[in-house]
This record gives sequence, C-alpha cells and structure tokens, in this order.
Amino acid sequence: MIDPGVALEDGPADVVRNGGRRFHLALAGVTLGAFLLRLSTLANIASRNPDGGDPYYYHVQANFLVNGHGFSDPFIWRESHEMVPSAIHPPLYSLWLAIPSLFGQGGYTAHKIMSVLAGALTVAMIGVLARKVAGPRAGIVAAILAAIYPPLWSIDGQLWPEGLFTGLVALACWCAYRAREEPGWRTSAAVGAAVAAAALTRGEAIGLAPLLIVPMILFRHGRPRRREWMDLTVAGLACLAVLTPWTIRNVTTFEHFVPLSTNSDEVWVYANNPYAYGTEAGGDYLGFWYFPWQEQLRDERQAQLGDERREPPGDASEKARYWREEGVAYAKEHRNRLPIVVAARVGRAWNVYAPFQNARFDQIDGKRLWVSQLGVFAWWGALALAVPGAWLLRRRGVTIIPFVALATLVTVTAIYAYGANRFRTPLDMAALVLAAVTIDHLLTRLTRSSAST
Repeated sequence: MIDPGVALEDGPADVVRNGGRRFHLALAGVTLGAFLLRLSTLANIASRNPDGGDPYYYHVQANFLVNGHGFSDPFIWRESHEMVPSAIHPPLYSLWLAIPSLFGQGGYTAHKIMSVLAGALTVAMIGVLARKVAGPRAGIVAAILAAIYPPLWSIDGQLWPEGLFTGLVALACWCAYRAREEPGWRTSAAVGAAVAAAALTRGEAIGLAPLLIVPMILFRHGRPRRREWMDLTVAGLACLAVLTPWTIRNVTTFEHFVPLSTNSDEVWVYANNPYAYGTEAGGDYLGFWYFPWQEQLRDERQAQLGDERREPPGDASEKARYWREEGVAYAKEHRNRLPIVVAARVGRAWNVYAPFQNARFDQIDGKRLWVSQLGVFAWWGALALAVPGAWLLRRRGVTIIPFVALATLVTVTAIYAYGANRFRTPLDMAALVLAAVTIDHLLTRLTRSSAST
C-alpha cells in the first residue's frame, strides 16, 4: 500500500527525511501535550483513589506481583487476607502498573501516572496509524483529536485499562497495514503478536484474529494463495506464542479452561437479569449491566443453603462458570426479551440509545458527569466526520478493513455483554483516524482554493 496524498514523502531522499523529521517532532509535541493534559486530571477529575471495582483490582494486583504473590485476587485478600489465584482480568495492565512498583513506587499516584503515560502513547500510536493510511498531516490531526477527545483522556487517570488497550489495538491495525503492503513472516508475526498483546489487556481483542488478521492477509491482490496461507499461519503462531504463557498459567491453576479471563463467564449474570432486561427499575438499565443482582442471588443461596453456602463453591473458574449458568438460564427463560435487549446493548455501545443516561452511568466508573456529557457530543462529531473519511479512503484505494473490524468488534462485544462507553474505545480510535482523513481532505481543498485566488 502506498500512502496517498503524502506530498512530503514523494520527493528526493532529503525531502523524505525532512518530512519525516517534521512529522515526528510535531507528533512528539502533541504527545507531550496529551500527557500533560492527562496528568492534570490527577489533581481534579481523577483525584479520588478507588476503593473498589476494577481500578482497585489492578492497583493492588500490580503490587502483589512485585511482592511475589502473583495474580491473586485483591478482593478476597481484603476480606480474608488469603492469597487466592485470580483471572478476573487478563494480565497486561496489571503488569504495566507494576513497573513503578518494582522501584518502590507502588502508590496510587505512581500507578495513575503509568496509566496516563499509556494514554499519551496511545495518542502517538493513533497519529502513526493515521499517517499510514492518509499521510503526515492526517497523522498530526488524528493525534490532536485523540489528545483532546474526552472519552479517551478522561479514563486514563481513573486506572482503567482502556487507554493501554486502545493503543495496542491501534498498533495491531498499523501492523496489519504493514503486513498487507510488505508481505512476509516478520510483518505477519508482528500483527499476530500485537493482537495477542491487546487481548492480554482486554479479552475481546482476540476477536481481531478473525476480523482483522485473516482478511488483511488473505485478501491481498496479486499474492500467491500459498504464500498468503503461510503468512496467516505465521501470524497465528505468533499470536499463540504471546498468549500461551498466560493460558498455561490458567490451565495449571483452575479447574475449567480459562484462555484469557473468568470475567467473560461472570459477566453473564450482570448482563442477564430483570434490571438489564428492562423489567425492573423503570427500565433504566435496559441493555446495561446491574451488579447488585449477583448479591441478590447470593442472598437467595444463603437463605436456602445457609451462611456457609452463600458463595458458590470451587476456584475462580468454577465460580465464574456457576454465574454464567445463572445468566444463561435467565436469558433462556426470557428469550422473548432478547431482541429489544440486544438492540439496546448495541444502541448504548454506539451511543444512539439513551446517550445521556450512559453519561450518568459513567459515574459508576468514576467519571465526572460533565465530562461524559461532553464526550457524547465529541463522539457524535467524530462519527459524523468518520463517514466521509471512510469514503475518501475507499476512493483512494486504501482498504478500510481495520476500521470495519473495530466497528464489528465493539458491536459483537455489546451483543455478548452489554453496552457501555468504555467498551467503545477501539471504535473511538477508528472514528478519530477517519475524522482526521476528512479534516485533512478539507484542509487540502482549502489550501488549493486559497492558492488559486
């Protein structure tokens, strides 16, 4: 693939070098600005230290790793001071936060700074991806958009993994374009490894294996079919190689097979209940999740079986399997509600159903209401600009398979689990890149118009 419309990179070698240098300097400046903006949130909207939920889990587990306790469950440790193996989440974000803990800096502030750093690096990666598909100016525009886009900068200081996750997804897309334009085992291995790294941050990224890797490698014009299959095999092996250590740890630790996390099972009970199906609480939680439902089921077990049986028996995988079965049973019994529930989940994921209610629900994740409300308008604006951006790329002969893959991934995740703004960050990234393509095109036309007058 040839980057379209890249005037700075079409000339002699010195022009190419100078153009590349200008791009990297500009991108470094934007990335630094993104880091400082995110860092500033630690003094205001992200000043509160979490005392529960996923952010607490990641923070405590990062310190467990450094102290030799492995991937133990922070919640069980807090309740009983027992170190019990956990796989609620994949390992990479905890490992990322553990870096300052290695040097004795295991407090919330140090971990938040690491999360902020991941968000800033994601801004840079979004710029690099946009440059790949539409040239240097589009890359800088995309980086600027990503730096100031509320749904991205507002999560990093809250100790959520989506900043790191989105950057790795952007890396996977960039590697996919490289594998398409420069076939071979190196680029194929790179895209496989990048997808695996993203999946080790948030498990749903494994869906990019069939959605991104397969079409980007197999559907290349003028490439012998045998070579395509060889490259696809290399990508698959690289993906497996990165995933295998974590999967082996889980296989040797738990009763049931846990390839990435137990949360993919347990989420069924949160997302399939009368609240999430819109028959309780006035329908406010339709298509969303409802955590207290699990507590209600525990209370019922306690009433029926006694205090000692309140929690289902077994290790983390067996407990997660129990809760999945509870969720599946509810879904089967209320299958007549599934069409409207699925539609609401997808609508929430795309922020076209109850968008400002979604903004209120973001407060569960520690966000400020005004930030989430601003994020609704930012998303709508990015999406409006992304549509012509996708059309422009197609007209230039640039494949939009990665962007379609991300849209599909977010939609399928919502159907499987529930609709939430945090789950949309890969699609946010895609929309920002495509919006930058549109803005770059408009700037080009404006420049040409000014030059002709």
